[in-house]
Amino acid sequence: MLTTSYNGKIKPEFFSKITECFTLYKEHKQEFDRRIIDNNRWFKSRYNSNKIEIDEPTTPYLFNVIANKHADAMDNYPEPNILEREENDRETAETFTKILPLQLDLCDFKRTYNRAWWYKLKNGAACYGVFYNPKLCGNRGDIDIKKIDLLNLFWEPGITDIQDSKFLFVTALCDNDSLKEKYPQYADRFTGDNALDAQVYDDIDGERKNDILKDKTLIIDCYYKKQRGNHSTVELIKFFDNIILDASEDRGNNGLYDHGKYPFVMDVLYPDEDSPVGFGLVDIIKNPQMYIDKLDAIISKNAMISGKTRFMIKDNGGLNEYELTDLSKDIIHVAGSVNDENVRELQTKPLHSFIIQHRQNKIDELKEVSGNMDFQQGNVTGGVTAYSAIVALQQAGEKLSRDMISEGYDAFRNIVCLCIELIRQFYDEPRSYRIAGNDGNSEYILFSNENIKGNSNRLPAEFDIVVTAEKNNPYNRIAQNQTITDLWKMGLFRRDTIQESILILESMHLDGKEKLIEGLRKIASEQYSPDNTQIV
Repeated sequence: MLTTSYNGKIKPEFFSKITECFTLYKEHKQEFDRRIIDNNRWFKSRYNSNKIEIDEPTTPYLFNVIANKHADAMDNYPEPNILEREENDRETAETFTKILPLQLDLCDFKRTYNRAWWYKLKNGAACYGVFYNPKLCGNRGDIDIKKIDLLNLFWEPGITDIQDSKFLFVTALCDNDSLKEKYPQYADRFTGDNALDAQVYDDIDGERKNDILKDKTLIIDCYYKKQRGNHSTVELIKFFDNIILDASEDRGNNGLYDHGKYPFVMDVLYPDEDSPVGFGLVDIIKNPQMYIDKLDAIISKNAMISGKTRFMIKDNGGLNEYELTDLSKDIIHVAGSVNDENVRELQTKPLHSFIIQHRQNKIDELKEVSGNMDFQQGNVTGGVTAYSAIVALQQAGEKLSRDMISEGYDAFRNIVCLCIELIRQFYDEPRSYRIAGNDGNSEYILFSNENIKGNSNRLPAEFDIVVTAEKNNPYNRIAQNQTITDLWKMGLFRRDTIQESILILESMHLDGKEKLIEGLRKIASEQYSPDNTQIV
């Protein structure tokens, strides 16, 4: 029930519905939260920490798989290319293409993208929050992109797209002193229940966990959509313990975000039915990883026993066992005769070769299921030595990585869309950007939302977004450079074959071919001296 101290626009019945839905969403998500915590233990090879045999080995094959997939993703870090839908917006689209990478750099997006991919590979999904923070850029406000921990995000059960959720909740543990300074009227109330977010500190021992949480209060942000005329807006209510701290409806009628979308983008690895999140690599390969570790423990234990010499000695055998076990003694005293009846070395039976082979089979199974084959890391067998053959094997084996990266590009496209909408809503004043000019020198351009906001004469400008790799991985770069070199050696770029060169380039899948074609057409329109036959 809403406290009587609140006198804003939020009605008690509506707030009661919000708290009821939060409880329902939280209960529905408990199993997924436990899976995230368990996956993090597996990733850090700490899943055996609760067993009696503390010396049981753990092998890092699972970590190696995730690290390799993460490296593939960062090798293909995305870059946005903005295309206009109307000819009048071409110049604006070109400007967007230049400034959006700079805007993402201001948000430290590459670091966020890096951390989100680790999270996505482990847990099956990552979430980006695309906000407008009015405190950034000297209180002028700026775009702020963050990775959202899925343990702190709650959505409606049964949906597959978080945009379809009636409410969307994000929780955070906030410092009590900061809350008391910001909301002094509730200073005596900031001692709320922190049990929900305590699971984030699962790997911390109980005493330290209590020290961390004792000065924290759980604050809940509730996002919801409100229909305003012909369009919907996104609204926000910040509350705790049935107390509303802030509500966007109390600040005006324009809404928090007028693009009408929740400011969150889900990047899913392997989709699951009836859920906006999926499952990750840990969920798939932890079973073979577990059996590899069990077999490795058996082999290691046998090796430890076999590597230690042990003897069976009769009690009355007359052998000085202390001198026998002391390797510094050159002479061992014996009373009477020494034979196999008095002393006998204990021989440990070696493991069957099938056990060794079975462990290797499990390793191969893990690599096969995860698509992390040896040739993708530069290791090849069977006499494959040619560079082109090795690259062909690597490219064929990377189809799973390319599929993952393609899904990530879809999420990146949605992030860029939200960035454009935030610029459209908030960038009323021109902002300066430094870009690299065609001559290599820096250029400075001013940009605002003047040309993309709608007015009485035209609708708001719309754009299409094409995502490409900022820098291709080394194999692609070498292959493309080799292709251009081969075309040069074949004499394709000659004065008398310009039109043929353009036709061939237009039919090729080659990054940067547009600049080559533009250069050829420009040269074709110029005058050449009679002896100038090679043009490139």
